[in-house]
Amino acid sequence: MLKRNKLQIALAVSIVAFLLFGYVLVKPDLPDLPPYLSTSADRDGTKAVFTLLKEQGAPVKAWKQPWRSLPSGGRHKLIVIQPYTLAAKEWEEIRTWVSGGNELVLFHDAPEQLDEFSITETGEDGSNAVAITDLTGQSGTGLSGKVASAYRLKEAPGMKPLLKDERGIIAGRAEVGQGSMTLLLVPEWMRNDRILENSHFELIRPYIQTSPESGALWFDEYHHGLYEKPGLFAVYPGWLLAVLLQLSLGALLWLWMKGVRFGPAYTPREWTVRRGDETLLAAAGWYERRGLAREALAHQARYIRGLMRERWGVRLDATVTQALAAAKPHLSKEELERLAAVMRSWEAAEEAASYSPKQFEKDSRMADGVIRRLERE
Repeated sequence: MLKRNKLQIALAVSIVAFLLFGYVLVKPDLPDLPPYLSTSADRDGTKAVFTLLKEQGAPVKAWKQPWRSLPSGGRHKLIVIQPYTLAAKEWEEIRTWVSGGNELVLFHDAPEQLDEFSITETGEDGSNAVAITDLTGQSGTGLSGKVASAYRLKEAPGMKPLLKDERGIIAGRAEVGQGSMTLLLVPEWMRNDRILENSHFELIRPYIQTSPESGALWFDEYHHGLYEKPGLFAVYPGWLLAVLLQLSLGALLWLWMKGVRFGPAYTPREWTVRRGDETLLAAAGWYERRGLAREALAHQARYIRGLMRERWGVRLDATVTQALAAAKPHLSKEELERLAAVMRSWEAAEEAASYSPKQFEKDSRMADGVIRRLERE
């Protein structure tokens, strides 16, 4: 009995040691997600705000496409938090979108100079909490926050100040057409580890919420490196695509089982030889014995003119000048000269008193190159 218990204990200890050893060796590393990502639960992510808005019933979604693809129509809101880069063309696209009655809320601690906002540098980075004044009166009084940005907004016509600290304006709004652009110099307030510090959430809440009659609320992830390419299958649910894929595979397997033969269809050699080469040689010998070189050249000329009509719309009775003019945009200089020589040989054969098989062979070889070129067109 004791011996059996010892074996069981030894086996259990071995299993636990094996699991611990394997966990230490192959412990998966957490993915290094970009900062300010709405799906990131890291300290520098913004999943807390994104999840809160979704739980409150807001139509919040992640935007992973260029700004030129933003949905048209008014009352939409786009929240952009510390984007990597913003090109001048993108600013023109977003201004056009905002002017249609939409709203842009930009969180950026060092924005570029914009037409709607004037930026000034204070040269100081705030590391301690300071008093924040809500100039709109929406958040109450006695509020505080940490402002890490060394920039402030200048008071300018068309810009409405929203939040202010001891060094200047940290948030403002400007009307653009029928919509508005809001700039806040405190992107760190949206982070998971900062949102509940001091009065950060109370101060930014009015600018990230939507009313029931508003449209969608988008969190921009395109400028955090995430890109979603829209396509035909994007409009169908995943379960339907899976069912269609399984049905397609089943249909292919059924066809494979019911198929009589798979592979290419081969032309019998006897048909190619007897009905191809022999017929051609017989026809050529008949023309040669009868001395019908001029008639054979006429057949060749009609074939070339037929190809020109099919490719370029040249009439069968077109003159040489008209045919060459129609062919000029499609052929190189050497090819055009070769075609002109062939057509001149036709005229020479018609005007000559006699036309020898030797001359026909020479003209026919020259025409073969033109035929091969037209058949490739």
